Amino acid sequence: MAPAGVSIRGFFGLLGLLMGVLLAVPASAQNVYVASGVPVDVTGDAATLRDQAVVMAQREALKKVLAEIAPADQVAGLQLPPDDEIGAWVSDVEIEEEKMAATHYVGRYTIRFAAAPVQEFLSGQGVAFAETRSKQMLLIPIYTDETGTTGLWGPSNQWMASWAARPPSNALVPIVVPRGDLDDQNTLSATEALGGNEPKLEFMGERYQAGDVVVAEAQMSAPTPDGKRSLALNVTRYGTEGPQKYEDTLTGDAADPDGLMAQGVAAVQSMLEGAWKNANLVDPNQRTAVSVHVPLTGIEQWVAIKRRLGQVSLIKGVNLKELAKSGADLEISYAGDEAQFIRALSQADLNMVPSGEGVATLTLGSGGGTAPAP
Repeated sequence: MAPAGVSIRGFFGLLGLLMGVLLAVPASAQNVYVASGVPVDVTGDAATLRDQAVVMAQREALKKVLAEIAPADQVAGLQLPPDDEIGAWVSDVEIEEEKMAATHYVGRYTIRFAAAPVQEFLSGQGVAFAETRSKQMLLIPIYTDETGTTGLWGPSNQWMASWAARPPSNALVPIVVPRGDLDDQNTLSATEALGGNEPKLEFMGERYQAGDVVVAEAQMSAPTPDGKRSLALNVTRYGTEGPQKYEDTLTGDAADPDGLMAQGVAAVQSMLEGAWKNANLVDPNQRTAVSVHVPLTGIEQWVAIKRRLGQVSLIKGVNLKELAKSGADLEISYAGDEAQFIRALSQADLNMVPSGEGVATLTLGSGGGTAPAP
């Protein structure tokens, strides 16, 4: 039904206008073509130190972005373009920190690239890549020390402290750790987390507006006679596809347990990001079209769908075929296969259900909200 004071013709005219807006909306919310914390260290002519640093930062940032969205073994063999071409791909340069002496410059940068040239470069090399960013995951860090004592909340959890101290990242899988406040402590114990108490884990995820919840236990060994320690990692990711388990064991200097746990943080991030990336690698030359019916009850609903479609980077084109009182009929072209597209839609809180008659139904998902009491 059209809102009060708006005719049916005016209502659908406005919907058509909003569709036109949709076609121009970039997938900026899903931008993974950003590298933060890129370090540079340059020695040379004082007059050109910063310029040299920017050029170096741009090249290193591109390497970092490519490694995050494409298979690392394929990226390692790529010959990157010249510096001036890489510079033309850059949309923004941010200096996070810098120190400059007469002939020495040290800094840290954030570099943002335009998506199209990076995609074209990988496509030209025949390299598949992933650009669908997952919803943030809530990671529950549980620490078992060398005496066998296991804990989750409080200052004794050095594993939690290592996660809180990790550097920022624009990777495909954003990770958040709980605050550890009284509400968290009253909701979930280490035993419940390790036992896979899914109702309570789901409640924690809703509290932090997360998609999946990850329980990551780190078990620190006692020092060995050769001055080494080991850190055993047992990770379980709880999501819509059921529990997924990952394991690894790291070895390091017994005198540097903090350094070993920092390696553990990087290893768990690599596990989660690698699994997500592998599941979402898209053949850059594959395109698919699907006919979609969107049931509509008002402009607000359509605005929400438009905004969320604009967040789905796999979408390459949207064609409005028909607009009726019951809703809109669209033809959407996208990169990748159907499973990848459905997964990308779900990250934007959109549900697509094939009807079996050639037309899928697209509806709004829950989009989070206030969590119920566990």
